[in-house]
Amino acid sequence: MKGNPILRLAVILILLGVVFWPVFKITHRATVNFPAPSASTHPSEAPPITSSLRATVLLHTAPTPQHCSVSQHGTTLLTEKNLVAPGEYRAAVEITKGDDLIITADWQNEEPHALRAEVLIHGYQVPLEKTFWAQQSLEDSFPIPQSFLKEHHGDSDE
Repeated sequence: MKGNPILRLAVILILLGVVFWPVFKITHRATVNFPAPSASTHPSEAPPITSSLRATVLLHTAPTPQHCSVSQHGTTLLTEKNLVAPGEYRAAVEITKGDDLIITADWQNEEPHALRAEVLIHGYQVPLEKTFWAQQSLEDSFPIPQSFLKEHHGDSDE
């Protein structure tokens, strides 16, 4: 390639910026602070033991897909209709501990695409997160561990 070396460097830096911009947007997001669960020392005030959890499912994509969904046991929990901002989807749902979520997405081209899924369990501050990379389509699982939340037995270790 002939030409001014400074001009060639500028073109290369612009191309690198275009390629890494979607990755930067996904990996450098604003931190969401959720209120801490209320401390309860009385056993009768502990939440009931169930395998169903109230949660918020979030998808962050770059670029925005034509179609995306999150399902569990054949029940669709989130679709592209849950769009809250360009490339961001949110839905409040009931999920089952120990059963995987199925994440799907389709894009128009075969460029590399990134998708980050988050599951925020209501009453707990630490979300479950998983990042996926795909080209034209994505179908993968997001495990929801059975042991994610400890069972409440009424015993106090204080």
